[in-house]
Amino acid sequence: ELECGSDTDGDETTEEEPRPPYRWILIGPERSGTGLHVDPLWTNAWVTVLQGRKRWLLFPPHTPHESIGMIEGQTQIPSSIWFADYYEKVTSTSWPAEYKPIEILQCHGETVFVPAGWPHLVLNLELTVAVTHNYASEFGPFKRMCEDVVEEEPEFAVRWYAGLKKNGRDDLASCLPYTKKGC
Repeated sequence: ELECGSDTDGDETTEEEPRPPYRWILIGPERSGTGLHVDPLWTNAWVTVLQGRKRWLLFPPHTPHESIGMIEGQTQIPSSIWFADYYEKVTSTSWPAEYKPIEILQCHGETVFVPAGWPHLVLNLELTVAVTHNYASEFGPFKRMCEDVVEEEPEFAVRWYAGLKKNGRDDLASCLPYTKKGC
């Protein structure tokens, strides 16, 4: 059993140094949400709605980002504006089938899985409370995830490498490009 405010995942060990942010409580009113993005560090995620409803669009990872409003160097478009400006375009019959988004209406008690690398956005249809957790998986673009961790979280990459080695996961540790820098 975890105490209130505990930062463990229920195992018997605690970390001496923190991980990058990976779990959140999401609370938002109607018409709020999360703009179009790809989850950080090539992680997968799950989101469970505790109260309210969310409208999701998930795009296949090979969808050209510019065509859906993800333009390098520009700020994220709020989801309510994105739906007004892009929704008809990406759901029209003229939109390429290979880039067709998956649409989800998520209700109370339901969980949505977001695969690594999939651009997605969420619009709260009413006051919504949800919990979410991002996680790494060796069954995905693990090498790509390792490269992103080294680039975006270099101090964590060193600790992660040491943890993988300590736990006998040399197969995974060897994927970290950090090892080539003498880690």
